[in-house]
Amino acid sequence: MKKDYVCLERINRRIVNILDGLQLHIGVFNSMEQKEIVQFIYDLQNRGRNNELGEHTYSESKKWMRGKGRVTIQFGCCYNYAEKNGIPPGILRNGIVDPIPNLFKIMINRLITSHVLPISCVPDSCIINIYEPGDCIPPHIDSHDFIRPFCTVSFLSKCNIIFGHKIKIVGPGEFIGSASIPLPVGSVLVLNGNGANLAKHCIPAVSYKRISVTFRKIDKAKQPHNFKFDSDFQNIKYSDFSDVSESYHTKKGVPL
Repeated sequence: MKKDYVCLERINRRIVNILDGLQLHIGVFNSMEQKEIVQFIYDLQNRGRNNELGEHTYSESKKWMRGKGRVTIQFGCCYNYAEKNGIPPGILRNGIVDPIPNLFKIMINRLITSHVLPISCVPDSCIINIYEPGDCIPPHIDSHDFIRPFCTVSFLSKCNIIFGHKIKIVGPGEFIGSASIPLPVGSVLVLNGNGANLAKHCIPAVSYKRISVTFRKIDKAKQPHNFKFDSDFQNIKYSDFSDVSESYHTKKGVPL
């Protein structure tokens, strides 16, 4: 684990380490597990394209544009990223999405039992981003509809994540910030403290295919009206992928 990140910026006349609270974990998921997760996500993408997922679970741009083409798949809740039809950004209280699939529950178990995330912050939602070359995530601070810490797992290719109290947008998918942190394949970046609340972050346009899975816990005051706590998380214990993988392959038509 690496957690000694330092990038000093002057904010409101004070010198602040904007990266305080960040942790990068390596080796949480081995290569075979990563392959299993990636294949599962591609199967979810196919289901989304065939309208086999919930109304707000799957989102894909109808026309690809540089920096605006990534696929998103949300479980546990639907976060509305931009004002639409008079509805402000935030968790859709009446939005219907699919529950967290079993394979992602195993990932959450691993994150908790490996002490990547604290037991007090068991994620109850996740969002998958599937990038094609040229896709990006623009500068932002994650909504406080989700409590801290939260984490992002990286798959398929290495990329950099940029941080800064202010991040300059140079062009589509091109950003300039104060610090850049490499995210190796299979790594888990935990965001907390200044790194989650003070600094913006973004992913510049990627050069290769990439997948990220972000796990977050919903603030109780922002939970969807139909939200139900998943009983599978009442007794967290170390879990292996083998049982879920076998179940998935024998019921491939029903990956959820």
